[in-house]
Amino acid sequence: MALPATIKVLGLVLGIFLIILIGILSEITIEMLIRFAVSCKARSYGEVVQIAMGRTARVLSEICIIVNNTVVRTGFWDHRKLLVLVVMVVFLAPLCVLDKIDSLSMTSAALVALAVVFVVVCFAVAFIKLIEGKIEAPRMSPDFGSKMEILDLLVVIPIMTNAYVCHFNVQPIYNELEGRSPQKMNQVGRITTALCVVVYA
Repeated sequence: MALPATIKVLGLVLGIFLIILIGILSEITIEMLIRFAVSCKARSYGEVVQIAMGRTARVLSEICIIVNNTVVRTGFWDHRKLLVLVVMVVFLAPLCVLDKIDSLSMTSAALVALAVVFVVVCFAVAFIKLIEGKIEAPRMSPDFGSKMEILDLLVVIPIMTNAYVCHFNVQPIYNELEGRSPQKMNQVGRITTALCVVVYA
């Protein structure tokens, strides 16, 4: 959801280029992760990290995953943050206790559909406002006119890289894949990454 702000900072051309580039890099690292996990017979992301870098690294990676997925990053509690907490407890917590990741297939499909609807609605609203002259045409390249704009470029990096954070979910999906093989999982990863690139762009 923060990607439009990054495109505003980067400009349309560089923004879309980076969405595609980071998607490709993410897919390459997913394929490397699967190849390594299969070769060392790891059953989870934590096991892969432990085999590659030791137990301390595994614990640190798991702490980072928890922080990345749960920490609220700004200010005091407001209505939006309270709503996010309620949604997490009421809707997401029950999904976390499911034994198999396959049980989430309908939920995942619904979320992808909602993301596509969100993109279509945003595109339609922006297109109508652009035609009516109520908004400016999007900037094509970054503006290096002020120090603030340059600092904004630094904020873009974590947003762009976090857009494709899925690596810790790859192993559970691979474990439940019917007729699993690295080639089949790579195909799943490529299709998913391509879908993300299209939706993000």
